[in-house]
Parts: sequence; structure tokens; C-alpha cells
Amino acid sequence: MPFLSEETKKNSDLQKWAFQISYTRAFEAEDGSGDLRIVPMADMFNHGTEIEIAFGYDEEGNCYAQTIRDVPAGSPLRMSYGDPTNPSYLFARYGFVDESSPATFCKIMIPHKNSQLEDMGYAHNRMLFYKDTGEVSEEVWDVLLYQLLGENNISYRRQFYEAHMSGDHETKQQIHEQFYAQTAEKLREHIDNFLGELEKLSAKGNGKSYEEHPRLPQILKHNEFVRNTFLAVRGRYFS
Repeated sequence: MPFLSEETKKNSDLQKWAFQISYTRAFEAEDGSGDLRIVPMADMFNHGTEIEIAFGYDEEGNCYAQTIRDVPAGSPLRMSYGDPTNPSYLFARYGFVDESSPATFCKIMIPHKNSQLEDMGYAHNRMLFYKDTGEVSEEVWDVLLYQLLGENNISYRRQFYEAHMSGDHETKQQIHEQFYAQTAEKLREHIDNFLGELEKLSAKGNGKSYEEHPRLPQILKHNEFVRNTFLAVRGRYFS
């Protein structure tokens, strides 16, 4: 950029600041391309799990914001910054903890996922632990059982997958019931292991100065949100 001085171009702190400002105030393109758009004024809307604002664009790229329901005077106008069941993403990108999130990704990380796992529902916005009820989404049980059957019961795994894809809910349920104890144990092990790791991460903040680490309160707040959600699941199924 010819209008920037060499001193400005070489200022790494300024570069980081400019990137963060643009990245955290940009919108994801609706065409799935991954492109980002910056819309002055519209970027002032706050995030909400329950939203009042929707966006549209005309052929020239102009952005239009309109309410999608009646909004009483004095009420907030909110849009969605992303999947409301993924507070960890919202925290990592925007730096705030959305405590209104109804659920969080269960944190089951599978490094070598295949297309069948995706068919079973392996996705961050589907494999959920629910904050208030402690319920676990169907996809969590399906993926856990699919993984479990792959260890010693290949024929059952094939039968389970085919039942899932064909909508044979009766056969799926029968296999779930047959292996429920083992699947539940896998879930309990994951919850306990993750809570242990989370405790270690949070403990690293002990004695740290908030002035030197200004993001620490939000990090601990996020960890507590996730911890309470995991404990709700543990209490519901393993109390």
C-alpha cells in the first residue's frame, strides 16, 4: 500500500491490531466461500442466541439489516456471530463468553475421521452437551457406539451404520441397548478425562496477575462454563 509509510508497514504490533479489528468485525459470506465482509455500522450489533436481526445483500453488494420479529422499544437488536452451541469458538474469535449458549461441543476429538463418521453426525454443531438439562445429543451416542463397534465388532458396526443410513430406527435402538453399558463407560471416561485436563489448564491461572494477563478472567469464565456443562451431563447419567 503506497500510502503507508515504511515505519507503519514494519510495526508488527500495529499489524496485529489491524488484523484483529478487521477479523473480529467481519461477517462470513453466505455463499460458503469463506470470504469475509466488513459492513460499517452493521458490525455494531451485538451477538445473541435469540436474534432480532437478519442480513441481506443486493446485487451491488449493499448490506441491508432488518428485524425478523416485533421488538419492543428499548430492547436490544442482536445478530448471530456464529453457531450458538459453540461458545468456545465465539470466545476464541471474539473474546467473550456467551453464557446464553444452550449447549457446547462435547470435545470428543477424532483425528482421522472418515465419511461414515460424518454420516453418523460427527460435527461440532451436532455432538452436543446441553447446559441446563445435562442431556447428550443423539449424535454423541451414535458416534461413540460407532467407534466402539469398530474395535471388536466390525459386523455390528456395518449393521449399525446401514440401519442409520436407511432410517431403520428399530435396529439402531436394539444395537444401542445391547452395547449401552460399554458406550456409557466410554462417555464417562471422556467426561472425567476432559474435566481433569480442564482443571489443570485452569490451575495455570493461579497467582497470575490480571494486569499482566487481562484475558485470564474471561478464560477462567469460559472454562467454568464448559466445566459446569460437563458436570451437568455427568450428574444426569452417572450420579
